[in-house]
Amino acid sequence: MSARRPDRMSTRAVHAGLRPNDDEGAVSAPIYQSVTFAAPDTDTLEAINTGKARGFVYSRVRNPTVMAAEQRLAALEGAESAVLFASGMAAVSGALAPLLQAGDEMVALPDIYGVSIRYFNEILPRMGVTVRWSASSAPEDVAACVTDKTRVIYAETPTNPLVRIVDLPAISKVAKDAGALLVVDGTLGGPMNQSPLELGVDLLIHSATKYLNGHGDVLAGAVVGARTHLRGVRSMQPAHGGVMDPHAAWLLMRGMATYPLRMKQHNATGLALAEFLEAHPAVAKVHYPGLASHADHALAKRQMTDFGGLLSFEMHSPQAARHVVDATRLFAIGPSVGGVESLISQPGNTSHYSISPEARRAMGISDALVRISAGIEDVDDLTDDLTQALEGCS
Repeated sequence: MSARRPDRMSTRAVHAGLRPNDDEGAVSAPIYQSVTFAAPDTDTLEAINTGKARGFVYSRVRNPTVMAAEQRLAALEGAESAVLFASGMAAVSGALAPLLQAGDEMVALPDIYGVSIRYFNEILPRMGVTVRWSASSAPEDVAACVTDKTRVIYAETPTNPLVRIVDLPAISKVAKDAGALLVVDGTLGGPMNQSPLELGVDLLIHSATKYLNGHGDVLAGAVVGARTHLRGVRSMQPAHGGVMDPHAAWLLMRGMATYPLRMKQHNATGLALAEFLEAHPAVAKVHYPGLASHADHALAKRQMTDFGGLLSFEMHSPQAARHVVDATRLFAIGPSVGGVESLISQPGNTSHYSISPEARRAMGISDALVRISAGIEDVDDLTDDLTQALEGCS
């Protein structure tokens, strides 16, 4: 008998991590809102604690609902394992904690999330870890920062808010040549649009708050990868305490069930809005990897299957950018991305607020930059809204 073909993504999104026969036939995974789980006897308790028997003791260590959500996410990424955290930043710190200690060094690529920059500049040095910032995402610039103390190379792709693409196979080679691990924040691409683990990434981080949940009602983070790389992450998580709540895990499972459907709309709307804005005379430049004008378009086509729902665009002045943000009707002004609702903001007021204006400008983030997270509304309504918001800005 031939081997069964693996389920496709839309099927995995609905069925992975759920076994109805284990839960009285429940089609929706139960929420195990319990801190403590009783053991039938001390021998069983010891077996569970030592990993010799399957079971649960305390939800800060392991919870059935959280485990089901972890299994679903691992299935979406085609990974062996996933560990869920209480937020995306908890996942960043949780991924790095087992890999770095005092005296170690980490190489960070320059175009990453603003709060991650703050963590690398303020928290890791207090732990005795040196962070070396690459001049660019080019492999030769990354390699120039590597020393014999380098343990981790950290990247984000696509990036926020300029939506640049990092050449993952090339950076993976730099990491492997250095004997380091490549840790990548793949939030904006997601399993629908890219497969970082197949391109040489060792640990993949998600802010599951964004596209994976997709409804703006859960803070969640995840680290995904091979079991060998995740053992330390899972082992240290109960001591760090950034664990996921069971109800949040259930909401995340519900969001992941519709993730492939939502992503198709995010991808289509993102491209449509990018093309609309690029053709508008009031807009100076559009940043979206699905456009032929984007600096990383060719790389994105090689490395991604689609281009996502995040885009940004430059107006001719900061005043014009502020006007557009304030004048929209359907786009809510606020941080975050990946929800069913469209959002608009200036990164200097949201994702990169904690970064100094000088540092933002050095990253290419001007005060005239506007960022859009395309939701799943009718695209014609969104373009109509942008049309009226752009009036008088040309």
